[in-house]
Amino acid sequence: MTQVSLVLRAPSANRVYAQASGALSLAEAHWVLGAHLGSAPVVRERVVGGMDALEVHIAGAGSTTTTGRLLGSLSSTLGVLDAIDDPTAATTTPLLRPRDLPGILHHPADLETILRYPGKTNEQFTALLINLAAALSTRRDALFDGTLSLLDPLCGRGTTLNRALRLGLSPVGAEIDRKDVEAYRAFLGTWLRDHRYRHTLDSIRLTVHGEQLGTRLEAELAPDKQTLRAGDGQRLTVLGCDTVRLGQLLPAASVDALVADLPYGVQHGSRAGGAWQRSPLEVLRAAAPGWRRVLRDGAGLALAVNRRTLDHDRAVAVLAESGLRVLSADGAFRHRVDQSIDRDVLLAVPTNHPRVEQLTALAADQENETP
Repeated sequence: MTQVSLVLRAPSANRVYAQASGALSLAEAHWVLGAHLGSAPVVRERVVGGMDALEVHIAGAGSTTTTGRLLGSLSSTLGVLDAIDDPTAATTTPLLRPRDLPGILHHPADLETILRYPGKTNEQFTALLINLAAALSTRRDALFDGTLSLLDPLCGRGTTLNRALRLGLSPVGAEIDRKDVEAYRAFLGTWLRDHRYRHTLDSIRLTVHGEQLGTRLEAELAPDKQTLRAGDGQRLTVLGCDTVRLGQLLPAASVDALVADLPYGVQHGSRAGGAWQRSPLEVLRAAAPGWRRVLRDGAGLALAVNRRTLDHDRAVAVLAESGLRVLSADGAFRHRVDQSIDRDVLLAVPTNHPRVEQLTALAADQENETP
């Protein structure tokens, strides 16, 4: 038995991203569904009633709850229609039945969309990165029960953190720019008050071995006082430090998924080597060993990169030096953002990941399917 579903794609507010979203959605569905279900489904783009969609064929379809949750979690999903054969119809055209999807988002959309600033990553693309990193993790199902530990080691003003909060997670971020950390603290505090969440929001000194690195932002939020007092709310941590220090600040083998927008050589950066460094390759070279230390062996990584400033093969080699294996093919997620940013995604896992052979096969399937 094969289950056939049509995933209607939500329009993107970003005109440039909308032009690439079909191919990106196809690649995302390949990895998310393939990693969860054990083998790659057949996925192709289709137009239904003038609306862009993905046609998904899942062989030996199991639980409709599981497949519905996966299809509903894709970054561009607007709705899902199941193809139902009608034996009474004169033609072989199947009926399309809307599927009720389980809710996976816990907070209003404006947590992601209301804050605007130069260099902000598109919200749909951010959701795609989280989905990809989570799918590579051996704890991929923890994305849906709120226990997946997620790290953004270059979090800027919190786009990834806000998406993680909406998913019910308790994320951790790191950001060297004090202005960005303060801007995010101000935004989050205002948003929590405006939406009447019970919460705590504190800034304390961040130190390691007596050295003050910056500030540590700690937040906890809950829908009511009882949940907050019981310590059952969501937590968020932002470390105001250079990403290269994370190996000293976070527990070893504590992170399930790492999502990052590497510096594009346009803005953002690190003090790798003591001097301000905008080169994404040098940031990666300095930071990757610390990232590997805090990652579990079964963790997944999704790194957005600018192909104009970071060569694929050199990035693969640098990550390999730190015990990280890149799975995605050269250009598998490549798309234009603007004249200076030609974006791609590196998918990687620790070299001793328990499912590395299965994920490598999934990568080979994607490479064979790419025109």
